[in-house]
Amino acid sequence: MKKPVKPVKKSSKKKVIPAKKSKSSSKLLKVLAVLCGSFVLLFAGILIAVYIIVDKDFIESQLENVLHRQVRVASFDSSIFSAVSGIEVKDVKVSNFKTEEQLKSLKGKPVAENDVFAALGSFKFKLSIPPLLKKQFVLNEVMLYSAKINIVRYKNGMFNFSDLLVPEKKDKPKKEISPAEKPKDSAPVKADDLPVAVNIGSVGLQDAQINIYDQTTGQSLVLYKVTAKVHDIVVDPKDLSNKDNAMFVISGGIKTVSRPKSGSVESFDVGFEVTGNAVPFDKSTRILNPEINLRAGSPYGTITGLQIFNEMINVEQLSKYSGKFDFLKKEIKWKNGFVSAHYKNNVVSFRDGKIANDDYTLLFNGNMNIATSVVDIDADLSIAKKHAETVKKRIEALASKAIKGKAAKFVTPVKIAEIALKPLLNDKGEIFLKEKIKGNISKPNADLVTPKLSSIDDVVKEAVKEAGGEVIDAAKDKAKDKAKKEAAKQTDKAKSKAGSKVKGLIK
Repeated sequence: MKKPVKPVKKSSKKKVIPAKKSKSSSKLLKVLAVLCGSFVLLFAGILIAVYIIVDKDFIESQLENVLHRQVRVASFDSSIFSAVSGIEVKDVKVSNFKTEEQLKSLKGKPVAENDVFAALGSFKFKLSIPPLLKKQFVLNEVMLYSAKINIVRYKNGMFNFSDLLVPEKKDKPKKEISPAEKPKDSAPVKADDLPVAVNIGSVGLQDAQINIYDQTTGQSLVLYKVTAKVHDIVVDPKDLSNKDNAMFVISGGIKTVSRPKSGSVESFDVGFEVTGNAVPFDKSTRILNPEINLRAGSPYGTITGLQIFNEMINVEQLSKYSGKFDFLKKEIKWKNGFVSAHYKNNVVSFRDGKIANDDYTLLFNGNMNIATSVVDIDADLSIAKKHAETVKKRIEALASKAIKGKAAKFVTPVKIAEIALKPLLNDKGEIFLKEKIKGNISKPNADLVTPKLSSIDDVVKEAVKEAGGEVIDAAKDKAKDKAKKEAAKQTDKAKSKAGSKVKGLIK
């Protein structure tokens, strides 16, 4: 028997009918899709262009055109995303200045070892692409690793990189001139020479070595283990009053390689740590004329034959008074020295300078003209208490020669040394000298400002006069005492005689 079929129940839920899309929202979505697609295609095109166009030969040729130098790259690592992730170039060598004819003749040849201007272990850079469309140059990062740079200052005052600081003229001269042949007064760089606003995140060197040779003095220097970073660089020619600044931090060491023919120092090896900021362009003239404020520290240092220090410890007034301070070593060593400095228009002004070691503490303020090497320095020199006895003995030696004839009856060299040493000492028992240094840094002149000193001869004369006065006063006092005693004696005699007469009368 068949089971009865149950009737199917209708669902009580209403059927949802999707709403029709509005025409305006549909158009907006299409526009956004087109814009996004266009941007993706544009960005992809740039990435592909970078990948295809930017290779080793491209970098070499472009750098040669810009730098006017022979450039050789050993290897170039890039990918299709290099425009975003950054491009790395390894083992780069750059020659000194070359003319177009010379570059053509050197095509395909390696850079000669004796003609290397700069060599880089590697360098990486990241360029932000979108701002270029707005005529803005935004460089996120450039780092140079294990760089070796050779800098030469020619006899005409120009450097082997001076041509890189001069904007290229549209009308090229018939004959290209190297920096060594160029006159010193080349056209200055102006902010208006920048085609776009510049915004650079950071540019730096890591573990670099910079060799410097000055043909005018024969001096060779080397900066070693240099790590330097210039960051937050913003220069906008259209808004120079607000956007003209760069920050920097530098550390490393500098030392002499060869002794100069003449100069302000024989040799040195100084560590340095520098932080500060620079204003690249002068806001009124718009010319590249950096103004720099910095705080420089020196964690260690050794200097031999520093002319300024030699002049300070051998200043004429001091030598005649207490002898030369040659007990202070010719080699100056210190730890944790520092100075604050400001640079503008070839003048370096420094303040709060300090160099200290076991023998002395030197505090200094002043300025120096980089172009003329003229200095104007105020210096305070505090010599350690342990050296006071040495100075006293030297004064004794000078005093023994100055004490002559009858003066020896009144004073001794020891007494003169005690008197002469007092003006040299501060309240800590240290020898304290305040001096003014002026003139050329290689031949400075030092004057003793404090204390005001005469000469040992004058000290002896004054001491003899004082001692003689004391003798005379003592003789006068003795004579007065003798006169008083004699007067008292005579009085006693008179009294005794008068008493006798009185007694006789009474009888």
